[in-house]
Amino acid sequence: MPVLEVRNLSVRFATVSGGTVRAVNDISLEVERGEVLGIVGESGSGKSQTWLGVMGLLARNGRAEGSARFDGRELLGLSHGALNELRGARMGMIFQDPMTALNPFLSVGRQMTEVLQRHRGMDRRAAERECIAALEMVHITDAPRRLAMHPHEFSGGMRQRVMIAMTMLTRPDLLICDEPTTFLDVTVQRQILALLDELRQRFNTAIVFITHDLGVIAEIADRVIVMYGGRVMEQADVHTLFASYRHPYTEGLLRSVPRPDVTSHGVLATIAGNPPDLAHLPAGCPFAPRCVYCEPRCATQMPELLDVGPAHWRACHHVGALGKLGTAA
Repeated sequence: MPVLEVRNLSVRFATVSGGTVRAVNDISLEVERGEVLGIVGESGSGKSQTWLGVMGLLARNGRAEGSARFDGRELLGLSHGALNELRGARMGMIFQDPMTALNPFLSVGRQMTEVLQRHRGMDRRAAERECIAALEMVHITDAPRRLAMHPHEFSGGMRQRVMIAMTMLTRPDLLICDEPTTFLDVTVQRQILALLDELRQRFNTAIVFITHDLGVIAEIADRVIVMYGGRVMEQADVHTLFASYRHPYTEGLLRSVPRPDVTSHGVLATIAGNPPDLAHLPAGCPFAPRCVYCEPRCATQMPELLDVGPAHWRACHHVGALGKLGTAA
């Protein structure tokens, strides 16, 4: 059984001046144990709000509808206390900037030991020993001394390692990583990705990796979901997506990645136009105004997410072949 099953999830935000913002629209997906599910798309595509809705971490004006079952247990509608217990013990989340998640006034050791004291009932000494082992597991040297340090005394990459160590203390079944390598240089980014893969293999943890970076997706993901306008545009295993993508938006994202084997005369390819206004989504496909394959019905009919190959789905009316990377569409 999948560790997480999401069915017909929608997320809405009530605003004073802009009406209702439809951030996520009828999303269904599954996350298997031990796999890395990549979620990719531009800013505003609904990537993060999907998972904040699942985790019960939406802003006060947000509302999630549908179903999100974690290990068979429905998450939507759970009390704050019940969600806190699950989030601390069996589900974890790593954010883009660890400084927003770590308390700047408390030592790293204090913050880490509290996790074990609350969720595993350990005394302080036992918790400290476990925390030292966790820091060593994420390759932080001189771990006993590091416990006494505060977050500002660590580099960005080291803070992210601390967050990973803290999240893994309770051996969660599901780890959601929301752009955790965005602010890191390439070398540190690769180290963090390797560390996450190491932990996944060691503990069979399911990882959801949210990013706009297709290079990161290619390196870490087993399966990929491409989102746009709060909807799933395409879903496939990572090799199929890169070799045989079937959605125009996926093609646009892939063309926007700089490639040394394609001559661009110094011009980076982009997707023309702007993302949709989520408070005024069109009746049809949200990508239609930017799509080079747009047909008349695209503006009025939202395409269904249909099977186009083994474990490969897309939501698109276009039936012809797409352009190949490195060639004109």
